[in-house]
Amino acid sequence: MTLFQDTGSDPRAAAAQLADVLVFYGAIGDAACGNPPGFALRKASLAVALARTAGLNPQDCDAIYFAGLMNAAGALGNTAFRKGERLSERSARMERWDVPADGARACATIATLPRATADMVRWQAECWDGTGYPDQLRWHGIPDAAQFLAIADAFLRCSDPEEALGVIAQQSGRAFAPHAVTILTMWFHLNAGEAQPVTLPVDALESGAGDAEALLEAIADRVDAHNGVEGRWRRVARLSDATAAALALGPDERNQLAVATRLFGAGEITADIAEDFQFDPLARFGNLNRARNAKSAAVFIDGNATLSSAAETLRARSEWYDGTGKPNGLDRSSIPRSAGILAAAIALIALDAKYRDQIQNDRISPADRIDTASGTQFDPQIVRALLDAAKTHA
Repeated sequence: MTLFQDTGSDPRAAAAQLADVLVFYGAIGDAACGNPPGFALRKASLAVALARTAGLNPQDCDAIYFAGLMNAAGALGNTAFRKGERLSERSARMERWDVPADGARACATIATLPRATADMVRWQAECWDGTGYPDQLRWHGIPDAAQFLAIADAFLRCSDPEEALGVIAQQSGRAFAPHAVTILTMWFHLNAGEAQPVTLPVDALESGAGDAEALLEAIADRVDAHNGVEGRWRRVARLSDATAAALALGPDERNQLAVATRLFGAGEITADIAEDFQFDPLARFGNLNRARNAKSAAVFIDGNATLSSAAETLRARSEWYDGTGKPNGLDRSSIPRSAGILAAAIALIALDAKYRDQIQNDRISPADRIDTASGTQFDPQIVRALLDAAKTHA
C-alpha cells in the first residue's frame, strides 16, 4: 500500500512530502530530548538568519536550515533519554555528549538532505576554545555554520532576547567565535532580536534520492527502539491492514490507518514508560494515559500537509465504543473505524507481548480477552474481523 498521494512526475511535490516527514522527525527529536514544541523550527530559522547576515551562500543556508530542523534527532535512542534506562546524573550527562554524533549518523542515512547537513549537526556543540564535543574542534576548525547553530540554540534557551545577547557575548572567545558573536549582535540590532520564520527550502532536497514512506518507516523503527518496544508498529500495521481489508475500508481510511500505525508510538516519547509496560490495555484505569499519548501523537502532525489526515485516527484511538473513553467521549459510529481498528490492534499486540506467560497459566488467550471487551471498549464488528485476521497476520 502506498501511504501518500502519488506525486507522479512532479519532483517538487515528492520533495514536499519528504520535507513534511523531516519536520515530523525534527519535532519528535525535540520531544525526545525535552526541547519545547517548535524549538527545531525556531532554531533553523534563527541559524539561517545569522548565516544570511554573515553572507553565507544559499546552499549553505539551506543545509543550515535542515541541520537546525534535525538538531535533536540524535536524542532518539540515546541512552540518556531512552525508555527503561536508569543512569546516574553524571552518566546521563556523558551519554548526552553523543547526541550530535548520533544525529549526524541519522542525517547521513537520509540521502535527500543537503550533503553538508550531517557535519553541521555533528559540530553544533563544538566550542571555540576546544572544550565542546564530540570532536573537540577549536577556533577556525569549527565551520561558521555550526557556530551559528550553537548560537541560535543558546539564544533560544534564554527567556529574554536582551538577556540572550548578554549571555552569548560573555561566552565570546570561549564557547563562541568572536566574529560569530559580532554577526549575532549585528542581526539583533537590525531585527530587534526577533527571528522571522524561514520558508522551508523544499527545493534543496533531492526528491529522487529518497522516499517519504521509507523515511517515515525508518523513523517509526527508531521511535519503537527508543520506547523499548522494537518492531511493535510493524506488528500493529500488519494486523490493522488485514482487519481494514476484511472490513472493506475505503482507500482514504486505509491510508489514514496505515500512517497512524507508523506514528502512534511518537505519542509515548514524553511518557516515562511505554504503554505496554504501564497498564493493562483493557483497563479503564489507564485510559487517561492512553488518551494523553493519543493526543500527543496527533499534535505532532496537526497542520502537516502530508501527515495530518491521520491526526483524527490517532486522537480517537482511546475512545471507547460505549462512549466512556477519552478525550471526547465519542461512541459507536462517531468513532472513526480506522481509530477503532488501531486501538484494538494495539491492545491485542500488547496483550500478546506483555501477558503471554500469565495468560497461558490462566488458560485465557489474548483473543479471548479482546473478545470480552467487544461492545464496551471495541466495536463488535471490528473485534470479529481483528480476531480472524490475527489467525494469519499477527
